[in-house]
Amino acid sequence: MRMTKYWISIFTILAMSMNIPSQVMAQSADKNKDYTGAIKKYDASFKGIGPEVYYLPPPKTANEILVENYADKKPFSKEIARRLLLQRLLLQLRSTNNLGHFQYLMNPIPSTANSWNDAIEGQKKAQNWIAGYALSNEAALFSIKNNDSSNASKFLYQALSLANRTDNRDDIATINMNISNFQLYSGDFVRAEESAQNYHTYAMTSKSYAEQANAWLLIAMARAGQGNFKTAENNIIRSAIPLFNKAKAYEGKIFAWEMLAEIYFKQNKFTEAQWFLLQARDLANAKKLSSELAEIEYLLASSKQKDGNYKVAIKEFVQAAELASDENNKQLSLAILDKLGEVYLVLKDYPSADQTYKAYTQLKNELYN
Repeated sequence: MRMTKYWISIFTILAMSMNIPSQVMAQSADKNKDYTGAIKKYDASFKGIGPEVYYLPPPKTANEILVENYADKKPFSKEIARRLLLQRLLLQLRSTNNLGHFQYLMNPIPSTANSWNDAIEGQKKAQNWIAGYALSNEAALFSIKNNDSSNASKFLYQALSLANRTDNRDDIATINMNISNFQLYSGDFVRAEESAQNYHTYAMTSKSYAEQANAWLLIAMARAGQGNFKTAENNIIRSAIPLFNKAKAYEGKIFAWEMLAEIYFKQNKFTEAQWFLLQARDLANAKKLSSELAEIEYLLASSKQKDGNYKVAIKEFVQAAELASDENNKQLSLAILDKLGEVYLVLKDYPSADQTYKAYTQLKNELYN
């Protein structure tokens, strides 16, 4: 008994010297507080193993539950970003120029990779290389849309192999461009640069400013993916954009500015990124190319979020959400809600964060269930 009292005294002295008596007392009080109202209902006659009463922790507040919900959804943000990249990829892909001649071979349109393969094998057996590569390219686009990367890669390389048996340089260039875009999406940046260089070789002989600009843009993005940021920046600023200007290809120029901004994002150079995005927005407004505005506002808002300028980020995310809704771009809308809610949470605006989370959940269930 004396020894017990001794240790209690020592603990008390130490606690007082460390200025923590209130913390200890609060913890002790918390442990002995019944938050459920169940203690009066316990069986006082129970003599089993364990304490007579278990004190349960207090129920979580609505704000604590909301914070947990946001933590739980974070891993899915990568899938949202991937789907957004896929949506962008699909806009960059092209069919071959001669596809119209072979529509009868796709009636009905094949609904599986195997049925596409059967149609292609029929043309290969007949040594109809032109129809074969046209169908192979379409089969690749079908596979990409259906998130089948393995078959997409197989069909793309088959298309290139068959096209190389012909002298149809335009379609060979198109297939190389598709391959480069797909490799960029897949993160295979070294091979993406090789394919883009092949596309550029054609573009130089075709003397098409727009094709040359597109080729330089692909080369730049492949080099940025390899970490060669300065070279990539120069490829866009000094090669791609002047060529887009000569071709008066305003959509291409806007897209080039967006890609340039993303290269600066990777280097945490947000001021530079925002400047190029503002140029892109001004041009899109001037040329009434509204289809690009939602993406530009989203990128601007994302840069402000990364830069810690949260209040401006909210304003631009809301603007982006309105534009994405006007375009019925649900994938972009989901990406916006995902990031907008995070900003509200950082600012501890729990009502807005809760409302945004509910909208996010509803749209996510619509798109992914």
